[in-house]
Amino acid sequence: MSEKSPRYEHIAQMLSTLIERGVLRPGDRVPSLRDTRKQSGASLGTIMHAYAWLEDFGVIEARPKSGYYVRARQPRPATEPVVSSPPTVSTEVNVASLVFDVLEAIKHPEIVPLGSAFPSPEHFPVEKLNRAAADAARRLSAWSSVRDLPPGNSELRRLIALRYAESGVDIAPEDIIITCGAMEAINLSLNAVAKPGDIIAIESPTFYSTLLSIERMGMKVVEIATSPRDGIDLGSLQNAIDTLDVTACIVMSNFQNPLGALMPNEKKRELVAMLTKTNIPL
Repeated sequence: MSEKSPRYEHIAQMLSTLIERGVLRPGDRVPSLRDTRKQSGASLGTIMHAYAWLEDFGVIEARPKSGYYVRARQPRPATEPVVSSPPTVSTEVNVASLVFDVLEAIKHPEIVPLGSAFPSPEHFPVEKLNRAAADAARRLSAWSSVRDLPPGNSELRRLIALRYAESGVDIAPEDIIITCGAMEAINLSLNAVAKPGDIIAIESPTFYSTLLSIERMGMKVVEIATSPRDGIDLGSLQNAIDTLDVTACIVMSNFQNPLGALMPNEKKRELVAMLTKTNIPL
């Protein structure tokens, strides 16, 4: 608040600070008009104006023949996050130090890792998993370590192709590659379609390891507005495509990380059609 602000605002701010710091708690009586006048030296009219201002904002309330009291704060109703509004320009990525700080925090049991989606190891059935892994290892043939080299175990790729077929997608097992997790898949995909300096369209917010991969490869990003309900905003994506030289687009259409958005099938079709028309890999 500037020195040129009205006197009543200074008085209102002083009382607000006492309330915010817990010096005055909900239900406590606010200093009377007379006491505040004596302390501040302001006129009674100025003080009444300050109290009326606080009352209008729901900070205090007047009680007949009793004075003013700190109003109990009503809990805010739970609301769905709003659609993001990132800048519409392409930018370089510089998140490595922040990502490593988040990953370092995960190692400490006393910290609840709200910055990452890693659950506590205490929730895993570790003993059962160890027994299952040991049992599977005993049954592997000596040649499995060679046969399962990239593009991966042939039987697993057949079963994945079958799963796709059940969803109406026609794909051959030979067109499927098994990777060591999602990040290897993203790294391979980016390397296949883009080079350093290229612009990648991403959801905002997005999974931090995706940003880390883009940073490591020397690529740029343009963030696209994303809804927590139905995912990336196709209008914003089209605007980015029209104004920037977008090389590729990374989208998590099912249960986006970190928002959890699920794109409706019709919106997925629109996305595929839009990028097919412009020949941009998805």
